[in-house]
Amino acid sequence: MKSIRIFLTAAMGIALGCGNAALAADTYPSAPIRLVVPFPAGGGTDILARELARELDEQWGQRVVVENRPGAGGAIGATAVANAKPDGYTMLMTTAGVAAINPSLYKALTYDPDAQFTPVSRVAATVFGVLVHPSLPVNSMEELIALAKSKPGTLTFGSAGNGAAGHLPAELFRSMAKVDIRHVPYRGTTPALNDLLGGQISMMFAILGPAAPYVKAGKVKLLATTGATRSTSFPDVPTVAEAGLPGYVADEWWGVAAPKATPAAVVEKWNAAMQAYVARPEVRQKLIESGYEPAADSVAAFTELIAADKAKWGKVVRDAAVSID
Repeated sequence: MKSIRIFLTAAMGIALGCGNAALAADTYPSAPIRLVVPFPAGGGTDILARELARELDEQWGQRVVVENRPGAGGAIGATAVANAKPDGYTMLMTTAGVAAINPSLYKALTYDPDAQFTPVSRVAATVFGVLVHPSLPVNSMEELIALAKSKPGTLTFGSAGNGAAGHLPAELFRSMAKVDIRHVPYRGTTPALNDLLGGQISMMFAILGPAAPYVKAGKVKLLATTGATRSTSFPDVPTVAEAGLPGYVADEWWGVAAPKATPAAVVEKWNAAMQAYVARPEVRQKLIESGYEPAADSVAAFTELIAADKAKWGKVVRDAAVSID
């Protein structure tokens, strides 16, 4: 009889838990939600978060408030969300850097992406453009690789900083192409791009959206893009893999993650809302015009993507001995 009572008690507990989860999804959200952006206001992550927040406001009839908590490569904001109550009312606007690259870059990271977060979905992705100054006597990736090999240590590439945007894609290129090019880190993408325009550096792997106007104006040469397929914005430009380096792929993405132990029904409600948002033709068009590729995943697919990126970029970080204390 004692065994039967234990079994019935456990079964009732499971049923009650499932009922509470369903109830949480049915009534969620019943209060304002914080969507934490771990980067400053005005940047790409912030803009994408605010567009998504407006959409969710309309879908759910409840405020989604964007809160900027920048610092330490996204670690300050990510740590705040990791330690928040896992009820779906504090969420993180995450990136490839925050979720997959920081664990390899930082020796003492204050959050654990795997242990403390549940991925929800991407909302957008983008690729990098391989940009060179017009004075550089190359017009293709094959010519760029040949020039770099003929003048080892002479060509320079800029980035938004050590381990930041553009650095690791260039390190992957340097490793796969077996070329010796020198890294010049800047404090952000804009000063690096300005020096490329001025001819102070030879080349740059730049996020395509901000660089597109300079490409169209002929101020820099776009030799290739870094995606698995050609960019929607520049369909006539080959990928790096097509243009001389088979197997090369580098991209960036933005998405949402929840604190671990957030009810699965709430995570799925977020996922469904994001899928619906990205599927809208006007949203897709706006993203493309801004230099992004619309992107949405199942929870499982997004989790697999993060794991694959972590393995890939972790190797690049180790091979290039990149470290941020």
